[in-house]
Amino acid sequence: MRRWWPLGLLLVAGCGADPAPVSEAPVSAPESAEVTAADGRDYAACADGTCEVLVSGPAEIALGGTAGISKLVVRAVEDNGIRFETQGEGTSSGSLSTNCVSTFYENGGGSSCSTAPREAPSPTDGVVALQLASVRDGTAVLRVVSGKPGPPPASLVPRIPTFEIPKPPFGY
Repeated sequence: MRRWWPLGLLLVAGCGADPAPVSEAPVSAPESAEVTAADGRDYAACADGTCEVLVSGPAEIALGGTAGISKLVVRAVEDNGIRFETQGEGTSSGSLSTNCVSTFYENGGGSSCSTAPREAPSPTDGVVALQLASVRDGTAVLRVVSGKPGPPPASLVPRIPTFEIPKPPFGY
């Protein structure tokens, strides 16, 4: 069944007061907020293994030695991340993107990423975590979080396979 609307009702909807005047003043774009970090550009704040610093280019950041890492070297800040190298008992290199966390511990490491911003990682004994909170206009907000020096939790220690040597037959 078709329903018919009275023509007068449709015409009334278009009638009314004069439209609001159009503003001639240009609308300015909101200014971008300044990129900030708890420790600013004070890389010495990272000496204890925990800090939040701004990085705009190559930088050498001394760390506390947890997980065998004594220095973090930022090689470059890119549009969506950084390239870095860790130095200490060994040397490794990698990259870190926004909303990702890289963890380093004795004999291992790993990383995880999220599509949404993440809170700072919690300190875990024997672990150094690197997080890139944001990158804007060539400046990265880098978080470094370390637990106390020592072995990492058992869940992070690689399991070494063990096997039993079979006894030779006939008493050899």
